[in-house]
Amino acid sequence: MTPVKPYQILADRYDAVMAHVDYPNWALLVERIWSQYGVQPRRILETGAGTCRLAPFLARRGRRIVSTDICFEMLERGFSRAKRRACCDYTKLPFRDESFDAILCLYDAVNYCLSEDALDAFFAEARRVLSPGGFILFDATTAYNSRTNFADVVFHDRIGGSDVIRHSWYDEDARAQHNDFTFFTPDKGGYSRSEESHIQKVWPRAAFRTACRRAGLEMCGCLDESLATAERNALRLHMVCRRP
Repeated sequence: MTPVKPYQILADRYDAVMAHVDYPNWALLVERIWSQYGVQPRRILETGAGTCRLAPFLARRGRRIVSTDICFEMLERGFSRAKRRACCDYTKLPFRDESFDAILCLYDAVNYCLSEDALDAFFAEARRVLSPGGFILFDATTAYNSRTNFADVVFHDRIGGSDVIRHSWYDEDARAQHNDFTFFTPDKGGYSRSEESHIQKVWPRAAFRTACRRAGLEMCGCLDESLATAERNALRLHMVCRRP
C-alpha cells in the first residue's frame, strides 16, 4: 500500500477533524493583529487556505481575498466559501508583482517548508507579490508544542462511518513533526485501508528572522495568542513581517 500525498484523502474529512477550531475567533485574532500594526488591507492572499474556512470571515468591507492551497482536493471543498481560489505552491505563486496588501499563512502551513531553500523561496515570493508597505502574517508550531503535546501520541476519530487513526510523533534530532494518518473505511463487509503521512519542519524563530531578512522583509513582531511577545514556552508563534 503506497501512501498518498498529504491531504488528498484527509480532504474529505478535514472539516470534521477540525470541528474544534473556532474560526470566527481566529479571524478576529487576525483582525486584532492587523489593527495592532496599523494594517488595513484591501487585497489579501491566503496561502495554505485548505478548505477556505477563514475566507468568509475576512472577505468583508470591500476586501478582495484570494484563497490558495497546493492541494486541489482541499480547495475543491471550499468552493462555497471563497469566490477566488487558486491551486498553487506558495513558493511559486502565479500572481503579478505587488498584487496584494497582505498575505496570510496560518495554522502552521509554513512548517511544510522542509528545507532552508523552501523557506527562502516562500518569503521571496511573499515579498514579490506584496505591495510596498504590505504585511505578511504567518504562524508556526514550536518545538515546545511538539515535545509537550505531540511527542508520541495516538488519536482516534470516527467520521462519516470511517475510523481515522492519527499517530503524531516528534523527531527531536531532525526537528520534524510527523502526523501519520490511517483510514479504515467500510467496504464489502470489511474495511479498506489507506494512509497518508504529513511532515512539518519545526523551525526555531531565528530561522524565520534570517529567512525574512534574506528576502528583504522586516520582522515586526513575534506574538503569542494573547498578542504579547512570545516566550520560549509558546505553543504557536504569530509572526508579522513587512515589505519596506
